[in-house]
Amino acid sequence: MTVSFYIIGLSALAYFGYGCYVEIRKYKRGKEFPTMADMGRRVKKMISDVAAHRTLKRRDTKAGVAHMMIFYGFATCVVATGLITLQEDITAPLTGIKFWYGSFYLWFSLTVDIAGLALIWGLLFMMYRRKWLALPKLDYTRPDRSPEDPDFDRMKYKREDWVFLWSLIIIAITGFFLEAIRLVWLQGDPTVYNYRWWSPVGNAIAEVFKGLGMGPEGAGTMRMYLWWFHGLIALTFIAVIPRTKIKHVLTAMGSLAVRSDLPMQRLPEVDMDQEKIGYSKLTDFNFKNLLHLDACTKCGRCHEACPANATGYPLSPRDFVLTLRELAEEKLEGKSMPENEEDLRALGTGMNQVRSETLWSCRTCAACVEICPVGIEHVPMIVEMRRALIEEGDFDPMLQTALQALHKSGNSFGDNKRKRPNWSKKLDFKIKNAAKEPVDVLWFVGDYASFDPRSQKVSQDFAKILNAAGVDFGILYEKEMSAGNDVRRVGEEGLYQHLVENNIATVRRLRVQPYRDD
Repeated sequence: MTVSFYIIGLSALAYFGYGCYVEIRKYKRGKEFPTMADMGRRVKKMISDVAAHRTLKRRDTKAGVAHMMIFYGFATCVVATGLITLQEDITAPLTGIKFWYGSFYLWFSLTVDIAGLALIWGLLFMMYRRKWLALPKLDYTRPDRSPEDPDFDRMKYKREDWVFLWSLIIIAITGFFLEAIRLVWLQGDPTVYNYRWWSPVGNAIAEVFKGLGMGPEGAGTMRMYLWWFHGLIALTFIAVIPRTKIKHVLTAMGSLAVRSDLPMQRLPEVDMDQEKIGYSKLTDFNFKNLLHLDACTKCGRCHEACPANATGYPLSPRDFVLTLRELAEEKLEGKSMPENEEDLRALGTGMNQVRSETLWSCRTCAACVEICPVGIEHVPMIVEMRRALIEEGDFDPMLQTALQALHKSGNSFGDNKRKRPNWSKKLDFKIKNAAKEPVDVLWFVGDYASFDPRSQKVSQDFAKILNAAGVDFGILYEKEMSAGNDVRRVGEEGLYQHLVENNIATVRRLRVQPYRDD
């Protein structure tokens, strides 16, 4: 019987290993991701965040604590099972060494009982949240599809969530039942039964079983059946980790380790000399992007935080990630890649493709990136896909008009560049023109502060403060151009580079204090 069980166990581990191989192969089918020089620091930070559940407890403390109970409860039970296996099947038969006895055994038994109880309580709370609280963020209704679309229904995720929760509940409860039946079975052995209080949960259940008439003989028979049932469920759980929701146990840690320190302060750089810009197909996404997709736990925090989603736009950051993940699972997990590149296209209106209106709905505020507990960077991926749309000319005519006006005038308002310094004419002193005379401090005013009537008052007040403080400062007058921040977020990288290069060239010609343009 034991040999049969371990054959099944090794088969489960082999299936788990093959699943991991398929996932890693999928990630490697994307673009190569540059090696991070500071991986040691990143891994250390990831371990710290995971250990403290820092990102999970942020803004949802109850769910974070419940997940911590599940995480540590399950991990402790796995360690206990591993230690028993290590002694019974390796150290004891091969070397005679036994460590599962004495004070260590007693204290660990108590710890495992507490951990198992924490695991069950955490799972019950998660069930309560899903069933009775019915939180909107846990509803899989898609804002980016209509009910008539074939990929509108995502109830499979809800079913998967419940299977996941019930599987863990059954594993935990049958584990306690096994412990209780063992105590009934060995009640005549004082070396076990006299120390039953160190397994309080198992002992309480054992007393119930004895009250129902279970004796040592019946317990011995029941133990074998339950041991197989518990073991097969646990091994199945392990085997399917890479192919189910459970994979987030591994991918979330990887995602946290490779996340950017400045995901929104610095969007991905673009080599303007390359033939193609942006992400239009799955193989344009890099290893990190594809790992991010698999890390999603569908918690709905980004869905809830997104202002575009809250105001009725066809965008949910969660659904954006899940759409790409489903497409990657379909196209990149097979033994071979689709020969037709169109089959790898991520942009479009087909099944599991991201629609242009979804991408243009994003406000690039990064609320989704900030709130994500597993470090997914939605906005950089959205901007990369926008870049591809710009390259293909797939954007709103009004946006095209605005970009053309900005390119011509050098500012977001489309006004004549000579009007840029007009706000300063209402001051009772003249601001130096840094393009013509030396200054200690260059003030790069910006479009809104120069052209927007409400912002102009702020600019005037700030100029008065600098003047009163005796600061030798100046502005660029009509030589200043838009900083290009919004242009880059839209995805028009070419125009952004044009604006940046002009501003840098202008600043380099100035006689000001040492500056940085990196």
